Amino acid sequence: MMSVSPPALQRGPLAGLKVIAVEQAVAVPLCTRHLAEMGADVVKIERVGSGDFARHYDTAVHGHSTHFVWLNHGKRSVALDLADEDGREVLRRLLGDADVLVSNLAPGSIERIVDPQELEEVNPRLIHCLVDGYGRGGPYEHRKAYDLLVQGEAGVTANTGTPERPAKPGVSLADLGAGTYALAGILAALRERDQDGRGRRVSVSLFDVVAEWMMPLLLAERYGGGAPAPQGTHHASIVPYGAFATADGRTINVAVQNDRQWQRFCQDVIDAPDLLDDPRFATNERRLDHREEVLSRIEKRLGTLTFDLLGERLDRAGIPWGRLNGLDDVVAHPQLQVRERWREVELPELSGESQMESLASPLSDLDAHRDRPAVPRLGEHTREVLSSLGYSDERIDQLAAQGVVGANGPLHRTSGQGVST
Repeated sequence: MMSVSPPALQRGPLAGLKVIAVEQAVAVPLCTRHLAEMGADVVKIERVGSGDFARHYDTAVHGHSTHFVWLNHGKRSVALDLADEDGREVLRRLLGDADVLVSNLAPGSIERIVDPQELEEVNPRLIHCLVDGYGRGGPYEHRKAYDLLVQGEAGVTANTGTPERPAKPGVSLADLGAGTYALAGILAALRERDQDGRGRRVSVSLFDVVAEWMMPLLLAERYGGGAPAPQGTHHASIVPYGAFATADGRTINVAVQNDRQWQRFCQDVIDAPDLLDDPRFATNERRLDHREEVLSRIEKRLGTLTFDLLGERLDRAGIPWGRLNGLDDVVAHPQLQVRERWREVELPELSGESQMESLASPLSDLDAHRDRPAVPRLGEHTREVLSSLGYSDERIDQLAAQGVVGANGPLHRTSGQGVST
């Protein structure tokens, strides 16, 4: 069986690794973006005609979707109709010598597309990472899952915001967590394969990931007589740890992590030695029991000090603090600017602009994309990938005419056909 030719330039710790991504939305695209940044050749399988529905969330980046351009640069796009037997045959041939298959389709879909037992016989070294909503088994096994739904089921939403106003975090924690765990699972499976030569299955569910992250609250609920109520911008289990107003109308985040810091905070920052004399505030657990009173007294003291003065005092006392930044502040953040964290990414031109700036990988030391990565057009690499599998130009043209494959298709649907979330 012919192999899929990798891009002309591959480098990094995963150079030579072939990843087939039957993916959509956020969770698996985040995982495979990191694999691509480490040098893997990631072939992204998309629907003919419409592609990954994340392409259509918005048009904020020069006509492109914010989520799509963030998660998919550095990959190759192949448009396939996996409902068609010829399309499934293309996928089977792609998987014949691949190292990794990553998928996050609806429950049971990938098994209907490629038979797991047949796949294991054809390529026993293949690692298959399956990301789903609720995991195998149980009454929720076949439910479709999206980030909001999983956060609600796992208790995140009810424990964010305040008891009166629950809130969803501003980022997709379930998707991002599952994608990160999938990345870790794949790397571990590759390490195991180096030792025994065998592929294996890696399963990650959004629900399991978020439930894991909820463990302190779940343990408090199960063993501590009830979890603390959500506290808005304050920590539910540590006092004082949260946002406070200053005398000049600004907001400062203060994180007092232990009782030693509490003593320095009272003595050196807010000039309140009387708080140290009160046995109700002597330990964090006692401060939790008297949260409203201690916070009220801290807020009064902080409300007499300016933001800059508080920052100076907190620095001298060695107590962590920070700003409550808006998104415009983060875009221009000196920590991103001075460290040159923004890098250029090529875009398919839609509005006269063919590039954007995106943040470099958090795994910077492993990032193989030292030069400018590119966001693929839908089906941009269909022809080259199928050619590398032995398909003739005539056969590719025939499959394209039948709608089984798409090559260099439009990036966006026409107005009114976008996908909402």
